[in-house]
Amino acid sequence: MSINTKMSPREIHEEIRRRSVSLFEPRPELNHATNAVCIVGRRSLSENLFLDRRASSSSYDYRADPEGKFLAISMGPIAPVMGGIDLEYFFSRTDNHKMGAGTKLPHNVMGLIGVANGADGDLRTGLPSQMIEVHDPVRLLVIIEHYPDVVLKVIKAAAANYSFYENYWVHTVVVHPETGQLHLFKDGNFSTVYKPLLQGLETISDIPKLMEGAKKAEFTNIVEATQENLPVYFIDKEQK
Repeated sequence: MSINTKMSPREIHEEIRRRSVSLFEPRPELNHATNAVCIVGRRSLSENLFLDRRASSSSYDYRADPEGKFLAISMGPIAPVMGGIDLEYFFSRTDNHKMGAGTKLPHNVMGLIGVANGADGDLRTGLPSQMIEVHDPVRLLVIIEHYPDVVLKVIKAAAANYSFYENYWVHTVVVHPETGQLHLFKDGNFSTVYKPLLQGLETISDIPKLMEGAKKAEFTNIVEATQENLPVYFIDKEQK
């Protein structure tokens, strides 16, 4: 169950400390769970958006890097590291028994190379169920603010990383800095203009109130737990 945020800071701190060492805590290590988006661009690109733990960002200004040299450095770890982590969660969440590690309660460390269930000799792959309960299995979406031709040159420069984009293990969208159009990477280029399904977002002004009124999972099973994840909202500038 979620911690009651109406408690005093001291009480909340004590509850977090208690849960961190409890063997019965169902979700002590969510880590990168729910991460679905990586934004590479200026802060204005995602300012005033409530993304509910889904996004990570890399501060980048295309105006200071017209040829994409710094962009190549910023994007170097995105596909192999962030994309790899996302796929680990993706497959573990899709089928936790076969591609994940199941519950970690019976896990035994085997030779410091992996874990197995109890006395079983087979190593378990992927992540335990306690890490992926709230995760929605989607492939990482990388959003980059720059000109499409520059981004295409950058992602094609590293062959090992390009396979992530080429085979759609991560999805990639370029935000044109002048027109604001969204160019989706498809069939080896950014010629496809993406049209959002929604034309607007619901606006909120009180995030604490939103969190307090959010659905609380009654059970810790995977289907129920993901219902705690909140939609994307636009935050009222006057009230943020």
